[in-house]
Amino acid sequence: MKATKIFLILALVCVGCTVLCGAVSAEEMRTFVDDVGREVVLPVEIDAVSPSGPLAQTVLYSLDPDLFVSVSATPSAMEQKYLDPRLMTLPETGQFYGSKASTMNPESIMELNKQLHIDVVLDIGEAKGTMKEDLNDISGKTGVSFAFITQNKLSDIPGSYLKLGELLDRKEQGGRLSAYASSLLAEFDAGMKTVGENKKSLIYVSSIDGNAVSLVGNGSYHANVIDYVGNNVGGHAVSSSGTGDGYTMEDILQMNPDFIIVSFTTDHAYYNKILNDPLWQSLSAVRNGNVYEAPCGPYSWMGPSSPLKLLMLMWLGNLMYPEVFSYDIHDRVKEFYPLFFHYDLTDAELDELMVYAVPNSSPAPAATQASVPIAGICAGAAVALTGVGCRRFQS
Repeated sequence: MKATKIFLILALVCVGCTVLCGAVSAEEMRTFVDDVGREVVLPVEIDAVSPSGPLAQTVLYSLDPDLFVSVSATPSAMEQKYLDPRLMTLPETGQFYGSKASTMNPESIMELNKQLHIDVVLDIGEAKGTMKEDLNDISGKTGVSFAFITQNKLSDIPGSYLKLGELLDRKEQGGRLSAYASSLLAEFDAGMKTVGENKKSLIYVSSIDGNAVSLVGNGSYHANVIDYVGNNVGGHAVSSSGTGDGYTMEDILQMNPDFIIVSFTTDHAYYNKILNDPLWQSLSAVRNGNVYEAPCGPYSWMGPSSPLKLLMLMWLGNLMYPEVFSYDIHDRVKEFYPLFFHYDLTDAELDELMVYAVPNSSPAPAATQASVPIAGICAGAAVALTGVGCRRFQS
């Protein structure tokens, strides 16, 4: 009889422990609904994230560099100057979508996960038609959770950072970046109303090869900021690539834009070609000194990820409408880098970044002028190579 009682007591204790352990286990996990409606089961505390591509890598870095357990691609020599050295030691997990979609191999993810214990693979950008099925498929094959956050248009950025903060258990930084983006977009909505119908025309030259010129046309994912801040006369985009579509010099001469924005190369080849070629010199933008090369560090400012879109917006707005967006761009950039890239720019570094990106550009760096920093922005809280070493990320 005693033995029976002891057995029953032990059985009850075991049942109780099982129930308790199950409750604790359930409390340690949570369900997150991503932006294609998938229910993703995640740990309450996130500390191991893999980016699904270069856009996700840039955005994840802005949220918390310590979360990385792998990189989509090892940063280039130029990028390494601005980024946490730890990223250079991490394994590559490749890119799920875009021009290098095949580089994310399910078998490799499974093998890496044995060592990395990945909490979630983060995908960011524009939702593809088959994305829900695609993510369910690779998650099922690998046993690793994948989550997607939309960050396609400028207007998506504030909400996406709030959702990223929730997904990755980094609500404070997500709120801070969201507040910054909200304030900046409100400032530009008001400013562009003042500009009204008087938008300046522009083209974004991504490459030049003799008589062949590639432009990022209007209506493309990569032209979101260009279309918003100016009259992009590059024609309607056909290609979804960040390198844009092909035109001839005859086409460019007919466009005759007010401003020409040129893709970065380490030798400034495209910029110098436009300034020195007699054909280009017949354009009003060249005659008026309105040719500028996009800065690059750690990535080209003309890239499609949210940090780059915000930089691009501030830079082009001040460049094209200084009477409306009358802040000192140098101050804005020095404020931006610690917040989104966790890097403090020196004055010399800033001058080097923007040597061909400000009025009266010249090979010698221009002096930095001080001004009052943007007020109240934080209240309440690119994959193709463009030249050598600087990527303009693609989705």
